[in-house]
Amino acid sequence: MFPDDKIDIPFCERIFCNRTLNMKSIKAVGFDMDYTLALYKPETFEKLAYEETLKKLVDIGYSKEILNWEFDHKYMIRGLVIDKIRGNVLKMDRHRYVKVAFHGFKELNREERRKLYDVENVIIYEEPNFALIDTLFSLAEAFLFIQLVDYKDKTDKLLNKTYLEIYNDVRKCIDLCHRDGSIKYKVSENPGKYITRDKNLVSILKDLKASGRKIFIVTNSLWDYSNVVMNYICGNPKKELNFEWLSYFDLVITGSQKPSFFNSKNQIYSVDLKSCYLKNIDLINLSKNENNEPKVFQGGHFKLLYDILGIKVGSEILYIGDHIYGDILRSKKEIGWRTMLVIEELEKEISAIQNSKDQYTLCDSLNKKRVHLENEFERLQIAEHENKIKKGIDKDETLDKKIKKVGYDLLKIKELEKKEIRTYHLGLHPIWGELMKTGRQNSRFAAQVETYACLYTSKLTNLIHYGPHKNFRAVRDFMPHDLDD
Repeated sequence: MFPDDKIDIPFCERIFCNRTLNMKSIKAVGFDMDYTLALYKPETFEKLAYEETLKKLVDIGYSKEILNWEFDHKYMIRGLVIDKIRGNVLKMDRHRYVKVAFHGFKELNREERRKLYDVENVIIYEEPNFALIDTLFSLAEAFLFIQLVDYKDKTDKLLNKTYLEIYNDVRKCIDLCHRDGSIKYKVSENPGKYITRDKNLVSILKDLKASGRKIFIVTNSLWDYSNVVMNYICGNPKKELNFEWLSYFDLVITGSQKPSFFNSKNQIYSVDLKSCYLKNIDLINLSKNENNEPKVFQGGHFKLLYDILGIKVGSEILYIGDHIYGDILRSKKEIGWRTMLVIEELEKEISAIQNSKDQYTLCDSLNKKRVHLENEFERLQIAEHENKIKKGIDKDETLDKKIKKVGYDLLKIKELEKKEIRTYHLGLHPIWGELMKTGRQNSRFAAQVETYACLYTSKLTNLIHYGPHKNFRAVRDFMPHDLDD
């Protein structure tokens, strides 16, 4: 049975609602695979990607000494932006104001940040000069880029490379690792080393299908790798792969080339399950399924998905994925799908926030004191100005002492508040701070989540706490004038 009230659900396992969504209106539920259905272990999977990329970099001329480098899977967070030209990694707020910036492992101070990224410069933080770290797959890439920037600045080994060329080399080598099987084959040999199995996954899939909905996968991974992963996470104990897991789905689209799946007419092929061969198909008969068997394709586009599943409009689909751009933003913005974003790191961050309540209360208290002193300082300055105009008094000693005292107190409280806010954020992450905040503002990542994700949660199996016909209701929107400080 499902809990009568959300208070009975552990807070870190709740599904949070930005946009009211009544599941009764949903006729099909779709999933990304990597980091959505399948949750990877960063300490092994991202380390594997990192180490294989180092090998590829050496193959194209980088020094062999980089093979001795180590990967810190906790160093980076998603939602950051890489400045390919200057060699910096940035964290910004929802107004795209840069609040934290690192060049290599050196943090830039406020003056350095403002000189490069002042809001008056009207910088467009997008390709080709910037890269967005919007998925956990990008963390190894970002960390390696930081290491190479630091390496270039401290040695003479990369004098012939610009920061942009270094980034492009890293990106090219990571892509090659995924294409040539360097990562795929090792995961396939021992999936338990790299992938977390969730005991609630199969129950969720069964419940959704039993509710009468069409269930599908749209993944960029190809069929051979997808079959390995899905066999493992759906509990197949045998070493020999089978296709039993397909019974939980009505449609599987591999090699989907998201995000172009949502706005381009890519060619679609039928996949032979055993040989992995691709076959041309008759689009006219695409929707016919006389045997009621799950269909597996490669490529295609969303309109073909509608034809196969009998969907009329995008709002009848709920799509669950982990990539804010490739899964959520494009499917929501381009074709109006309802969306749920999986933010795996949210679970640990919520626990850390709950353990930091005292520090947060202290920061809030200091902010109120600062506002009070700012108001007092302004009143005293006005009084001083009026004395000069009305009474002709150039300087009132008593008033002057008050102004100096309040000004000193204000300066100290500002410094203390800044220090305590930093302590709060670094308690959540020692480099970048809270995922969803920068200072007192929502982060750029949080703003994207709020805009494009109807729902968000730490893992899709949190659906176990909710019925298949749940009506998710958004909280009331607040503007500053709604709040009573």
